[in-house]
Amino acid sequence: MGQAKNKQLLAFAPERVVEWEANDCVNFAVALARLTGWLLHVDWWATSRHPRLDQMHPLRVYVGDNGDQVFDVRGIRSIFEFNRRIIRDLGQRAGRTYGPGGVLTRYYAESKLASLPLRSQPDDDNVRLAIEAIQAHPRYLSEVPARPQPNMPAHEAAAFTFGKCGPFAEAMHELTGLQPAALLALRFLPGWEQTARGDSGYFHSVVLHPDGKAEDSWGIAPLEDIAARYGVVEFKTSIEEHSRVMNKLRTNTPDNYKRAINHAKELIQKYRHEYWLARPGRLAYHASQLP
Repeated sequence: MGQAKNKQLLAFAPERVVEWEANDCVNFAVALARLTGWLLHVDWWATSRHPRLDQMHPLRVYVGDNGDQVFDVRGIRSIFEFNRRIIRDLGQRAGRTYGPGGVLTRYYAESKLASLPLRSQPDDDNVRLAIEAIQAHPRYLSEVPARPQPNMPAHEAAAFTFGKCGPFAEAMHELTGLQPAALLALRFLPGWEQTARGDSGYFHSVVLHPDGKAEDSWGIAPLEDIAARYGVVEFKTSIEEHSRVMNKLRTNTPDNYKRAINHAKELIQKYRHEYWLARPGRLAYHASQLP
């Protein structure tokens, strides 16, 4: 009863939801991404394992956090519930229209949407109206968590979530002196057992703060919160495993590693520097690297 009432309190007017869904929710999603800074996603029906753009058909545009929460016109749900209640039906319809395939999830910067084969592109007036509707619904906004600080554009943070987290931690170490470390999974939540990881259990790299918190491309958070984004409920840290993984990357893909660490430094210097300079008495970098 209480859960049903809570969902009603988070609901938008039915006629507005129908209007947004007619355009795959693109205007709502862009509006919410602008208001919250969270990540724009598009779910596609793809008719090939490695599809070209002409083999990708849009199902839904929505906003998600850095974990498993989806912020959609029909409410705030876990990705599992969102897939079951929304995407599964849309995928079945797309399969009947476009032929056999599967759902493909991608994230984007807002500026990238214009180059995608969406059924509707964001419309400035309709995005503005969606912003007004969301702001007039403070209960919904209050349920969307604030992004951890310091933060950079969500699509940039997401690019360093899988695969490039190690170079990001190395860049942080070079610029701040903070210790990089690997997170090794010992136990997963049910349903998360397929999370990508190495033989050692390695699934992510961070830098460690003296107060026990950690930092990655999404900002500063308790280690437990960072691990939870990957469905990990029990883990350990390892400085040695991080070093081993980085040595392997430097050896096997030196050009990719160099590009990743250089781009990470650019982002850190721009966004993290701005954040820490706004906090009196806190240094973002070694003194020799401050302007």
